[in-house]
Amino acid sequence: MTLGERLKRLRQEHKWSQAQFSTKLNVHQKQVSGYERDIHVPSIDVLVRAAEIFNVSLDYLAIEHHEQTTPVQIADRELLRKLEAVDKLSDQDKSTIKAVLDSFILKSQFQQLANINDKVSSAI
Repeated sequence: MTLGERLKRLRQEHKWSQAQFSTKLNVHQKQVSGYERDIHVPSIDVLVRAAEIFNVSLDYLAIEHHEQTTPVQIADRELLRKLEAVDKLSDQDKSTIKAVLDSFILKSQFQQLANINDKVSSAI
């Protein structure tokens, strides 16, 4: 499912028109239409607002998910200890940390995509 398809499905689950969603998102209705048809790619700020509005992670919105069949392995032991400590925090604190992590992960993924596009463009 594409980003646009996920946005459309979430909007419809909330029974909002594109105009209603665009008002909540603080963009023009035509932008929402473009996002849903995968013609326009929302900025990170818009993605963050959409994730907050729908109460989902940036990861869920921006990345196509596949079933994970193997357990997660974290090689960095310091990171693992910190994640275990975070797991003991309040739900509100965990949500804040998840949002920050989502932002860094999404930024990295967009940078990787940009680097791939640059390499393809220079090869042509």
